[in-house]
Order: sequence, then C-alpha cells, then structure tokens
Amino acid sequence: MSELGLMDFIKDAKSRIEEVDIDTAESLIQNGYKVLDVREPAEFLSGAIEGTIHIPRGLLEVAADRQFPGASPQLRDGRDDKWLVLCRTGGRAAMATDLLTKMGFSDIKNILGGYDAWANANKATVIPSDDESLVKLKQPCLKV
Repeated sequence: MSELGLMDFIKDAKSRIEEVDIDTAESLIQNGYKVLDVREPAEFLSGAIEGTIHIPRGLLEVAADRQFPGASPQLRDGRDDKWLVLCRTGGRAAMATDLLTKMGFSDIKNILGGYDAWANANKATVIPSDDESLVKLKQPCLKV
C-alpha cells in the first residue's frame, strides 16, 4: 500500500463534494447561505466574509457533534441549513465539506479558491473581532 499525502485526501474529498466559484458563492450568501470559515484563528482574524461562523478545521467534529456537550449550537443544530465552507485556498474546506456531509449536513458546498480567491476578487471583507472567533487567542497574532 502506498503512502497517502495531503493532496490525496483533498482530491478524494473533492470527488464527493460540490464546489462553487466566488461569484456563485456571493449570490448564494445573498440568498441565505451561511458561511463557515475553517481557517485557523490568526487567519480568520486577518480578514473574513461578514457574518461568517468561525470554527477551525481541527474542531469541526467536536463543534458539530450532536452528543458532545461543548458543541457549537450554530453548527450542531444546523444540519438542514444551507452552508458554504471556506479556508484559505479550498483544500481544508473541501475536507471539511466532505466531513460535514458525512455528519448529516444536507446542503453544503465548498467555495472554490477559498478566502484568497474571494479577497483577490475584491469581494467585501471585514476584520473580525476576537469575539467572533470560536477560539480565543491569548495574545493577538500580527499579520506579517
């Protein structure tokens, strides 16, 4: 058996999920889709789509689990909501979209190209406060 790498996992996830470009994502957001940002806290706090729910990729299983007492109510109870998922470039979000589909989310799509594509297209962004992040940083990270 050959060893698998990150790109193998991303390719596998992408074979099972739906992806939308940023223009379609913008239209879907205007029509009620929620945005789930799975980037790390420092990435999220450097810029985000307004109204985004932030849950880092490494915490998704816990945040979405119906049985876990510390789950995020927005995510745990949102299986029938309409979701768009993004990370910096789309790889982590593809794996997150696949995972959440397996956890019972019925209408969930990955934003192709992620936050980088969104920002590079000059789509609207905000600088969120630390209060908007699921994970609270002990010391602010500086964008270098």
